[in-house]
Amino acid sequence: MSFEPIPIATCEGGRIATILIEFSFEAKYAIGVLRDIAEIMVKWSIPIIKVFNSNTSMIIFIDSSGVGDLKAIEHEIRRVKYVRNVEIQPSDVETVEVFPYAIPKIYGERVVILRESALKSLINAIWENLKVAPQMMLYIIGREMGESYCESHRKSMKLNFEDMLKIAEKLFTATGYGTLKNVKKCLSPLEVEYHIYDCVECKINLEAGRRVKSSLIRGIIEGYYSKLLNREVECIEEECITQG
Repeated sequence: MSFEPIPIATCEGGRIATILIEFSFEAKYAIGVLRDIAEIMVKWSIPIIKVFNSNTSMIIFIDSSGVGDLKAIEHEIRRVKYVRNVEIQPSDVETVEVFPYAIPKIYGERVVILRESALKSLINAIWENLKVAPQMMLYIIGREMGESYCESHRKSMKLNFEDMLKIAEKLFTATGYGTLKNVKKCLSPLEVEYHIYDCVECKINLEAGRRVKSSLIRGIIEGYYSKLLNREVECIEEECITQG
């Protein structure tokens, strides 16, 4: 299963329009608001292409090719209970649209999204330009990232260690590093074992013909646990897909 993290939609042969809806805070816990909006789409025979929802805002991409009066639909949606404001914007490019003002965030902190191809360029550039210790550089970057992740999670989640780790493990997979499966976890004394499938760093190294263990991912895990437990933690990679 995969999801697109930014509001983007395509509609071959159609004409995309974007509906931006802002709700009052009460809508967050109200029942039937989405149903009322969907019924308006049914009434006007409007295909819904994609829906993106965040707190009290919603972005709906529709195929408006059969709609003559977008303002009339806008007026109907505005009458739905708990709707504070609504705008319908035709796309500059009929078959493709990106809503540029929805800044991606995790727990209130802005997220910068990298495609795998961009991350590949970054990792390969470090290997190609740093002839001495490229793995050490990737490891140091990973350590800093892991510590930063932990600090951000601690401030935003306000959970105990065990629950924070459960969410962090899910975020590791959800943000694209790889599918992480916890095999063993004991915090006192510390002994944790993970299996990571489809690891993005290992995939990049394998495609480049580098038979090496991960450095960035190992650094992230090590940095996270070191910051979490407030002491140095060593992360050891015992089996590696690139080394067979």
